[in-house]
Amino acid sequence: MSKPSQNRFVTVTELCALIGLSKNRFYALQKAGIFPAPLRNPSNNRPVFDSALVEQCLGIVRNRIGANGAPYVPNRKRAATTPESSKKPSGRHQGLIEALASLGLTATAAQVEEALGRLPEGGAGLEEPEVIRRVFLELRRKG
Repeated sequence: MSKPSQNRFVTVTELCALIGLSKNRFYALQKAGIFPAPLRNPSNNRPVFDSALVEQCLGIVRNRIGANGAPYVPNRKRAATTPESSKKPSGRHQGLIEALASLGLTATAAQVEEALGRLPEGGAGLEEPEVIRRVFLELRRKG
């Protein structure tokens, strides 16, 4: 977490970055009484937090007890999702598909199965690098 600015007051955006919440979530929790209400800057009426309020908010996050005495249970972080194109193939020919991809050839399991079917004995008895080479060449000829 980053430290608040050197100013005497901290904005809502800075406080949210400090405690690891979005502004929307912070305001919802503030409305529920979990976080204290901010002070108002008299010159522009913007919400600000002094060092005591910042410490109180940090204590709420750390101790998980809100300003109103209610328990504060943070939302779980979402697991990082990967786009469909970056997911690793799974199944029978996963290693072969990955090897072909590293050679710049995108192939499906069905295409690999078909190419293996055209090899003598389905590639049985051949070493892995030779199978990769022959399947690669077969798919290049066909596609």
